[in-house]
Amino acid sequence: MTQKDLDESVETVSQAQLSVILGISTSRIRQLDKENALVKIGRGKYDLPKSIQKYIEFQISKATAETEDELNKLKEDTLWTRARRMKSEMEYKIMAGELHRSEDIKEVMNDMLARFRSQLLAFPTKAAPKVIGVTEIMVVRETLKEEIYELMQELSNYDPDVFYEKSDDKIYVESPGDSNANDS
Repeated sequence: MTQKDLDESVETVSQAQLSVILGISTSRIRQLDKENALVKIGRGKYDLPKSIQKYIEFQISKATAETEDELNKLKEDTLWTRARRMKSEMEYKIMAGELHRSEDIKEVMNDMLARFRSQLLAFPTKAAPKVIGVTEIMVVRETLKEEIYELMQELSNYDPDVFYEKSDDKIYVESPGDSNANDS
């Protein structure tokens, strides 16, 4: 046996031998060959050291990709869970009166401002009879000031329950003394 024969017999293995060395089936060896995860040097012959090295690199890159996929899935699951939690918290705050929907706020504020506008437009008609004929500026000023404060009362009457009249999202909390509250 020549040195060349010895080198070939040590470094070159058959498909069957490689499957035994790697502990996988010969069909898997063929699949790995198609996936370019082994170093084939001829029909059914593989370079053992290079094939083992390439197989290890293939497995590492495959494991890394799977780990990244799992991390991405975990990240997506975490984001989805966080979004659901935030949505639930917001819905609870809406029901508890700590948060209002923009549509409800818009409707209530438009109603409030419309009433205030009509009161402003009626101000001259309401205030004029009270100051007609009054010649003292301090009395006129004080009378108008009282009327303006009365007008501004509309803006200061914030009532969170008004927002609930516009929304179906309410939490009804029964106090200990209200045992008959739901008996209808």
